[in-house]
Amino acid sequence: MDVTMIQHPVGQGGMFSGQLQAGNATLRWVYDCGSNQQDRLSEEILGVAAQGPIDLLFLSHLDSDHVNGVDRLLAATTVAEVVLPYLNAADYAVAIIRDLAKGGLSGTFLEFVVDPAKWLIRRGVGTVSFVRTVDDDRPLGEWRLPDPVRERPQAGEVGGISIKWPSSAVKQRSVRNGTVQDVAAGAAVSIDVNGVPLDWLLAPYAHKPSKQRMQAFIGTLKAQFGGRMTRSAIVRHARDEKGRARLNECYRALWVGTNSISMSLYAGPQQRPMITRLQLPFSLLRRPHTRSQLEIGWLATGDAELAYQGRLLALLNHFGALRDRVGVLVLPHHGSKRNFSQRLIRGLPNLHACVAAAGPNSYEHPHPSVYEHVISALGGHAWHHVSEQRDSGFGLRASL
Repeated sequence: MDVTMIQHPVGQGGMFSGQLQAGNATLRWVYDCGSNQQDRLSEEILGVAAQGPIDLLFLSHLDSDHVNGVDRLLAATTVAEVVLPYLNAADYAVAIIRDLAKGGLSGTFLEFVVDPAKWLIRRGVGTVSFVRTVDDDRPLGEWRLPDPVRERPQAGEVGGISIKWPSSAVKQRSVRNGTVQDVAAGAAVSIDVNGVPLDWLLAPYAHKPSKQRMQAFIGTLKAQFGGRMTRSAIVRHARDEKGRARLNECYRALWVGTNSISMSLYAGPQQRPMITRLQLPFSLLRRPHTRSQLEIGWLATGDAELAYQGRLLALLNHFGALRDRVGVLVLPHHGSKRNFSQRLIRGLPNLHACVAAAGPNSYEHPHPSVYEHVISALGGHAWHHVSEQRDSGFGLRASL
């Protein structure tokens, strides 16, 4: 089994792609697709799309610098399934208001917000999966891993790869031209070849604010607008100048400087694998170093608020059985000081690489203090700033 994972140099935003190959069968996945540097993003989208269809597209959250390339990606290649955190009307309001505050709100995004599943399926996506989020007030606890892999496919026996959510964790409904799935919190994608499980998982985890915090925000929305706040009503207000001003008032009152929901993703083995070849760092434009005996699990955190102790501990506890497998961490919120805690580094005992995905910005991303914490804990070799520069992309290739 060969694995390639790359954090692409798209500037201030995020785009990751992964590929797993077992014999003649290939699985491809992408995590986020957005940037404030649109030219660089377009180049990387075309490069990823040229490699073939994508099986899974994970969207951490709905900030424009994480999703504003999705339309172009869907136009350039086929995406079988999109996975995103479940959002209610208030959550979509936060996403709209954040883009308003940053001046990045677009008509395409508003169309997406009204009915994300319909928007995606209309663009050729077969399945849209909404992963349930975990409330700050009720942490999920440690995730129970599937039974260890007991058998591996033999060379020459590999056919097609199949991806599976646990059947007990998924509720499906058919819609015109596609399927919509509700996925329980804590569920993960497992991978089979000819019915034989591979030792590889794609495990999302989404945390959301407490009910008290959300109810306060909803109360502010109702005080401004009255009545029942639906996604359509929020979009209608966002299209009107006065409505946008009132939405901004709600944002300034409760949400400035925060992200309500962001879905992290672990991509890697469940067991400690026998690695026969490892190239790290790997990019399409740099000659890699050949290394071995390093963990290759990759944890992307989107814009998760991991400076908040309760949220950080919930994430570390949830991935408790996989923390030893994490070798690469994509730092939350482009290396922001507001989203970082030293306990995050200490909670991943075999971590050897930290990636800050940040281009030109006015937010001090990545923050110097985050850089100092990383090199103090892991050494200078562990810091990787993936920017808009083409040769700054970071990745790995491994044979297991």
